[in-house]
Amino acid sequence: MMDNVAFGGADILFTDVDDTLTTGGQLLPETYLALCKLAAAGIRVVPVTGGCAGWCDQIIRTWPVAAVIGEGGAFYAHRTAPQTVRWHYWDNQASHREDQTKILAAVAALELDFKPELASDQAFRYVDVAVDYNQQQALSPEQVKSLHDALVAQGFNVRQSSIHLNVWLGDFDKSTMAIRVGRELFDLELSALQARSVFIGDAPNDESMFRNFPLSIGVVNIRRHLPVMAHKPVAITSERSGLGFAEMAEAWLRQRVSLG
Repeated sequence: MMDNVAFGGADILFTDVDDTLTTGGQLLPETYLALCKLAAAGIRVVPVTGGCAGWCDQIIRTWPVAAVIGEGGAFYAHRTAPQTVRWHYWDNQASHREDQTKILAAVAALELDFKPELASDQAFRYVDVAVDYNQQQALSPEQVKSLHDALVAQGFNVRQSSIHLNVWLGDFDKSTMAIRVGRELFDLELSALQARSVFIGDAPNDESMFRNFPLSIGVVNIRRHLPVMAHKPVAITSERSGLGFAEMAEAWLRQRVSLG
């Protein structure tokens, strides 16, 4: 399926992490090798995840990536030296922490016919609150919807990843921070960034990226979410999760070789 995608002169990759890079919660060797090959070919890779700050710290220190965007666009991190990481928040860390405290209190006070459980990585989050629905907990679609609606009714932003409901206050999302990374790290304004970027993802919380980045791809496991998504990828891999990512990378690198 990827042979019909024209990657052209793109040299930046924004990629979701959970169930796009990972497969069943694991980073497969085929997927990590694909990341390494993309980086070696001069493609700047930027994971864009709802994952926590702790996860992002590990990614930026150990993966072959140019930067990492975390907690749904709340911050990005990049290396300024081999062992030095700099963090950039959408607003400032203190105000984000205050907002996080409000959200935690609101989640604890919800009156539902079930008890929402925070994600196991909540202690490692700087900005947002993640409620587990499909990682260590198993909520029904009806329970997910009632939880989502109850939090939206209180004025919070809520996005559904493949494993969590991510909740935050602020006017950021994955795409707004990706655009900021393009401007601040790569010296590219929006139109130039769009022309040089590829995005790959798997879930409704990737919609802002599908909307703002024309060359967007979904791994095949996104198909179950498509009926509820207004903004969709232009192409879908034949393989799921990390193997779908590797499929996309192979097609992109093959085109770069053929174009010389």
